[in-house]
Amino acid sequence: MKAVRSYGLLLIAGFLLAQTSRLMAQQAVVAGEVWPLLKEPDSKAKVDSIIAFAARHRKDDSIDTLFKIGFDLVHRLPYNEAEARLLEAYGVYNRDFSRYALALANHKDSRELARKMGDVRTEIHATNNIGVVYRRLDENGKALTYHMEALRLAEKVGDDYSASISLNSIGNIHIVLGNYNDAIAYFRKSLPIAQKANNMLGMAMNYNNIGEAYEYMGKLDSADSYYKQSLFYNKQINNHKGLAICYNSIGNVLKKQNRVQEAIALFEKAKRITDTLGDGLYSANNYNNLGNAYLLLHQYDQARNMFFDALGIARSIGTMTEIKSAYEGLMKLNETTMHLDSALRYSKLFKQYSDSIVTESNNRHVRQMEAIYDTEKEQARIAFLETTRKNDRIFLFGALVLFLLILTSGILYYLRYRLLERNKRLSQELEIRSQIASDLHDDMGSTLSSIHIFSELLRTSGTNKEELLTKIEANAKDTLDALDDIIWLVKPSNDKFSNLCQHIREYAVPMFQSKNIQFQIDFPESISEIPLPMDTRRNIFLIVKESVNNLVKYSKCTEASIIARNEESVIFFAVKDNGIGFDADKLTDRNGVKNMRSRAQKMNAGIRITTSCGKGTQVEFWVTKEKVGVEG
Repeated sequence: MKAVRSYGLLLIAGFLLAQTSRLMAQQAVVAGEVWPLLKEPDSKAKVDSIIAFAARHRKDDSIDTLFKIGFDLVHRLPYNEAEARLLEAYGVYNRDFSRYALALANHKDSRELARKMGDVRTEIHATNNIGVVYRRLDENGKALTYHMEALRLAEKVGDDYSASISLNSIGNIHIVLGNYNDAIAYFRKSLPIAQKANNMLGMAMNYNNIGEAYEYMGKLDSADSYYKQSLFYNKQINNHKGLAICYNSIGNVLKKQNRVQEAIALFEKAKRITDTLGDGLYSANNYNNLGNAYLLLHQYDQARNMFFDALGIARSIGTMTEIKSAYEGLMKLNETTMHLDSALRYSKLFKQYSDSIVTESNNRHVRQMEAIYDTEKEQARIAFLETTRKNDRIFLFGALVLFLLILTSGILYYLRYRLLERNKRLSQELEIRSQIASDLHDDMGSTLSSIHIFSELLRTSGTNKEELLTKIEANAKDTLDALDDIIWLVKPSNDKFSNLCQHIREYAVPMFQSKNIQFQIDFPESISEIPLPMDTRRNIFLIVKESVNNLVKYSKCTEASIIARNEESVIFFAVKDNGIGFDADKLTDRNGVKNMRSRAQKMNAGIRITTSCGKGTQVEFWVTKEKVGVEG
């Protein structure tokens, strides 16, 4: 046994020595190139050489000193027009070593300086790179804003290289949000532009991203084909980071095809690269991939080590995506090994990082930004056609052209209004769909996982059986209620006030009867046939549901009422009880009240909550008829 251990230690020492020797050799090469550069006389040409050298060797942390020399020269010479380019290169360098706060500051400073100097190309590069940093921090809404801005500028000046990067980045945002067909469409737009610009790195990235979208869609053969095309281009340009990404991607396909040992071989091959890059995002992803593969092989100690390594790296750089993946892996690992308390703890952490509100907000922001971009682009094209027509016919058909311009302006205004309304409805529908998908995946998935864990605890525990059964029953009832609400919400036949009123009755009456509360529910016939948008219907029901739930649980009332009134310009709702009330000054401390105010704000409704200790509570809110598509 001692001999085996000694042999193992020798192998490890040999590996570390080889790695150290390779790194020293790389640094020696870099140092050999730096020395002649440092000997150059101080000049603008020297600054340009530093920027070019930094772009070639941005993965080497020894060039930090070279940047400091460059900034000193820029201010001493002075060479103001190069400062934006130097800041841009420094931002990319810091991003590659996961120093995201510093990278953001560099890119933003570069962008402002480039604007002042009229350096449009550097402004585009900096704007795109701000978006890239925000994507790594999982702030996809902010990332999209900057990539859209960069795309507009790139198309305006004919910068194909930057346009392809913007399109690729927007596609990546769609992958994160689960819009895989949209993502593929953006990558396919980017690919020919990258080919035209002879941007082999862009081609490699687009092929890999298309493969990733197909992988998430379950089309593994297509995914594998695109990943291998990406691998080909990365080998052509000797892009180490790209090679690691491809090995991880192909390994994930092999893992899903139950070829786990082959997958681990590729993950380890990628790990040998990512361990030397200094880029924490790719290292964390690599460790998570290895953890999941070892878990499939029931090699639990190796899996646990990989997940904890991934978690440590992800926390240090602040990437929520990889933190969530590590928690998910640890949840599955502990559930498989019957460490159920730990499984439940990691389940809660996983759910915490799967916050549906972030995804919902990002999805809505993406759709709004795309709609604005498409509208502006179409208006610019039409304006160009109008100008050409006017120049061709101005002398012979001046009066006619003037008439056509007025008519066209009216049509465009009408079409633009229709387009904005359509995009608004689409955004609302996507918001609801995203919320439903997130509820099904996160809330119900987590609840069902909790039921499974409690069931296992019930099977193995000798005590607390009644408590565990109560928890299982409560979780199951919550799941059934949530599923019932979702089914009611998405049925097109439920789009009238009469259906909403019936659903409120079905929820409220059993609640009142369970507490022997005398109740009155009154909805006027005059509103029964009014059509109701899905999002408004959902928010009205949830406010009433929250109010009824609170009065049944806390008010100790004997009488309650739910009424609606059809007024001149609004539809008015009130939920009232004669219970003990509560301190109005502490309204903001109650989550239920916060939720009601938030839902009222989402549908531009007014809300008022009147209460005092011993005098009951009244929740009143009113929805404008314009909001539900009815004239006052």
